[in-house]
Amino acid sequence: MSNINWGAFVVVALVSFAAAVIVVIFYALSLRLLATGSADDTESDGTVTSSAASHRPLAATVGGYACLAVSAAAVLYGLYLIIPQFH
Repeated sequence: MSNINWGAFVVVALVSFAAAVIVVIFYALSLRLLATGSADDTESDGTVTSSAASHRPLAATVGGYACLAVSAAAVLYGLYLIIPQFH
C-alpha cells in the first residue's frame, strides 16, 4: 500500500497554481502596457485616436518590458527546475 503525503501534494498543487496565475498576470500586464498608445486604442466615446497623435509613454514601455522580463524569467526558472540536465 502506498503512503501518499496529501499535505505535501496540496501544497505543491497550490504553489503551482499560484505561480501559473502570477506568470499569466505579468504577461497580460506587459501586453497591456505595451499596447498603450497604439493606433487601435479608442477614446472613451468610441472614436479612434489618430496614430500621429498617439504614442506610448516611457513609463508604460519600461513597465511593459519589465513585466515581460519577469514572466520570461519565471518560465525559464521553471524549465531549469524541471529539466535535470541543467543542474
